[in-house]
Amino acid sequence: MRGGYMEAIGVAAFRDDLPEPQIINEHDVKIHVRKCGICGSEVHALHGLHPFRIPPVLSGHEFSGDVIEVGSAVTRCAPGDRVTAEPQYGCGECYYCRHGMYNICTNKRVLGASYDVPELGGGKWTGSLGEYIVVPEKTIVKLAEGVSYEEGALIEPIANGIYAVRRANITPESTIAIIGCGPIGLGDLIGARLYDPKLIIMADISEINLRMAREFGCEHVINSREQDLEETVMELTGGVGVDMVFLGFGDAPTLEQACRIVRRGGTVHQHALMKDGIGFPYQIHQQHELSFIAYNMYKYEEFEFICDEIAKGRIQGLDRMVTQRYPIEKFKEAMEMADKRPEPVVKVMMEF
Repeated sequence: MRGGYMEAIGVAAFRDDLPEPQIINEHDVKIHVRKCGICGSEVHALHGLHPFRIPPVLSGHEFSGDVIEVGSAVTRCAPGDRVTAEPQYGCGECYYCRHGMYNICTNKRVLGASYDVPELGGGKWTGSLGEYIVVPEKTIVKLAEGVSYEEGALIEPIANGIYAVRRANITPESTIAIIGCGPIGLGDLIGARLYDPKLIIMADISEINLRMAREFGCEHVINSREQDLEETVMELTGGVGVDMVFLGFGDAPTLEQACRIVRRGGTVHQHALMKDGIGFPYQIHQQHELSFIAYNMYKYEEFEFICDEIAKGRIQGLDRMVTQRYPIEKFKEAMEMADKRPEPVVKVMMEF
């Protein structure tokens, strides 16, 4: 099997001799991958900085493809269907799974991660940077007619943002700031615009990210290296601050900035990856009675929602996020692009 493989920390290579995953259980679905995006988690894995994508690993989880084989009990899809899949599932038995919170299951499995998965025959859950993957039927999402393979592979990265947005109680009177205009922040923007809020402000320091924010319909886009974000937010909100801030990027200074630009009684939504041990602005948080909410990935319903919204034409132009495309044989070069960024990058897409 062809695939992009991380043989060791710092080593990414194309392989054409990888073992091909096989159907083991009656509810398994085998997929021929057509498109797969490179996530920031792959870059972290390459440097040995990811908690569960640990080289040697065949990673990847942002994908679309064709069903080529199904287990004997599968009823939700058939060979020939064009699909993506939610790249996680819970154990189904713990407290969290029984209460609908499988995305925070302590035994959750994530596609392209580095732990054993006995129900897939042992070994690692082969990721979608391989030509074929096997996933549980319950994770499958069919691509509606008119949804391209590339759009299908982009459902996962924007699902992170849309998961947060759909739980934020946005109304036409809401005022919103989004810090970080990469794929997660763009997911926030794309989702928030579906609710037609009164004001959206986006901030970043990357020119290509700022350009993407404008192209996806944000009127107030700020380069926070050149313009004072707090001053701009206060000007646009009459000195009050925004109702909510979404963190598409996170570090200590960004977190403090978020707490300063959100109004008293407002909410900061965190789904960007942040390291343990960073400072938290406890004084502002308490004095302003702020709410701080964190999110772990998404749920299946986000995938269905996004696919439906693309099919209805309410989400358009996702392929603009893809700034580089490579055949899987060029995996090493693609990882160098995603990691070292010798040219502007938003999303690198692999093609099979």
